[in-house]
Amino acid sequence: MALGRFALNSVTIKDVAKAAGVSLGTVSRVLRNERSVKPSTRERVLKVIEELNYHPNALARQLRTQETKTVVAIVPNIKNSLFHDVLFGIESEAEANGYQVLIADMHNQPTIEMHYFAAIRQRQIDGIISMSSNMAQKLIEEGACEYPMVMAIQSFENGNIPCVSIDNAAAAKAMMLHLIRMGYRKIAHITSSIPLLLYQDRLNSYINTLKEYNIPVDMDLVRFGPPSIQGGYEQMESLLATGKRIEAVFAAGDTMAIGAIKALKKNGLRVPEDCAVVGFDDIELSTFWDPPLTTIRQPKVQIGQCAFRKLLSLMKKEPILNMKDILPYELVIRGSCGYYLKK
Repeated sequence: MALGRFALNSVTIKDVAKAAGVSLGTVSRVLRNERSVKPSTRERVLKVIEELNYHPNALARQLRTQETKTVVAIVPNIKNSLFHDVLFGIESEAEANGYQVLIADMHNQPTIEMHYFAAIRQRQIDGIISMSSNMAQKLIEEGACEYPMVMAIQSFENGNIPCVSIDNAAAAKAMMLHLIRMGYRKIAHITSSIPLLLYQDRLNSYINTLKEYNIPVDMDLVRFGPPSIQGGYEQMESLLATGKRIEAVFAAGDTMAIGAIKALKKNGLRVPEDCAVVGFDDIELSTFWDPPLTTIRQPKVQIGQCAFRKLLSLMKKEPILNMKDILPYELVIRGSCGYYLKK
């Protein structure tokens, strides 16, 4: 893409700030010709701008003075139904407030994030809701001075950006505790190869909960792959190929759990009689699968609604009372974990 090459080779506001030894905010104030900047600092920044031949984005500057009534929602992969309800929540709240939502699909390819970032910077938009942690980090570094932005589904520990999510680590621990209390010890974990914070939190909880209950951690029972039905199927096949005993599988997403169930059945194993399977997210298909899937229910629509309301406050330059909104989750117990077998 020509756009991506242009973005990667161009001088950014971050480059100017680094060369001048000032913050991004200071460079932004110099560009706006604000009087709060010391004359010596202003002169140094302007000199660097001239030396680096920096040309600030005219459309980005316009965002400070006019509304477009348009926001962008960034998703790692629109095929993952987890994001559908979140997007519905965002769009319903946006429509109620007179905004439209543009959707940027990352296709689970972090390498093309800069292309999307460059494209977003060329659009006339009022704010961004991101469900991609990698993208959010780049936006914080290079574009936070230009765009109001909120994270949805994931949260950052550093508190530099407003977030709306559940406590993924606590929810994953609740699921692991449920399996352990049912007597399972040989528990495998299927997770995403995409480096999203929510999957990292769930993996860490899986490991830490096993350690807390003095259950050996066998990383041969952990598999990474696409967060999809096909990905879960392939990773379950890989686990079965090890020949190791597996009593239960904790999948970091419902789509992966459904794929795992298909692989187990294909190999002549019964769920849950021979191997229990649990998931995460409570997508619609989880209720109707055979057997119905034990999972963690996220308030997905509410996450989207809350994220937009938070973004709206940022766009209106209103104070944000809480940088992080942590919404409640629910452990939903169904047939796939064998609850009726263990009573």
